[in-house]
Amino acid sequence: MVFAWFGTLAAAGLLTVDMLDVGQGDAILIQAAGKTVLVDAGDRSADTVAQLKKMGVQRIDLAVATHAHADHIGRMEDVIRHFEVGLFLDSGHPHTSVTYANLAAALQSLKIPWEATVRGTEIALGDVATLSVLWPTDSPLKDTRSDLNSNSVVLLLRHGEDDILLTGDAEAPTENGLLAGGIGPIDVLKVAHHGSNHSSTTAFLRATQPTYALISAGQANRYDHPGTDTLRRLLQAGAMIYRTDQSGHLRVVSTGHGVEVLEGSLEEVVAVPLVDPALATSTQVGRKRR
Repeated sequence: MVFAWFGTLAAAGLLTVDMLDVGQGDAILIQAAGKTVLVDAGDRSADTVAQLKKMGVQRIDLAVATHAHADHIGRMEDVIRHFEVGLFLDSGHPHTSVTYANLAAALQSLKIPWEATVRGTEIALGDVATLSVLWPTDSPLKDTRSDLNSNSVVLLLRHGEDDILLTGDAEAPTENGLLAGGIGPIDVLKVAHHGSNHSSTTAFLRATQPTYALISAGQANRYDHPGTDTLRRLLQAGAMIYRTDQSGHLRVVSTGHGVEVLEGSLEEVVAVPLVDPALATSTQVGRKRR
């Protein structure tokens, strides 16, 4: 299945991926050619809508729920009630929670198109950028430590020469499946499951070789995320680690021929002009050059 409703993206255009600071949850915004993709929406306590408005978001062309746990969909109902949403995708694995039930009811009442996605789906962002669904497959993983986590939607964002992998709460069984599918080196890894020790295996990191590793986790969270074993494996893999619990808002800027990471408060990061990193000066707040 291929979706191609994005406008043309010029070869020299910039693409941004923002990891919102939503505490112990996930919310990631992709922007390209004036279009927006939101992947997850944070926990119920997150101020996701307010952050999106500060970033100038007026419409969400595609909303993705990687899986149905509340730390990923807790604010999704709020989001779809505040913004026009063109399409909603999820893993196709429901949950018994009130949060999930309320979201499902809101999607239906607002008549937002809603589809379960599987490996092989591609979403075209103009001529040079694509979102490819790598997981789940037509044969869901069963009897894992957490089937909802293990069947998370995994997305590969490719912009020119730059590859960014978004992993939801994928765990080791998911990573084994991705390895079997032949996943290769990437530039940026959204570290799965808030840096839990149940993910980011040595074999997976050896295959993906991320230059940057981004972790969304709450300060002093009760799960002790990110795990010390995962941090050790990421460092051994040579990845430069960024964490929302330490840095706040994180933004990846991709030119299609290189990426950089900005860090700081949302206000600081948004204030940084979006220019080609090759032209950036060292005085710009939060710039981290590859």
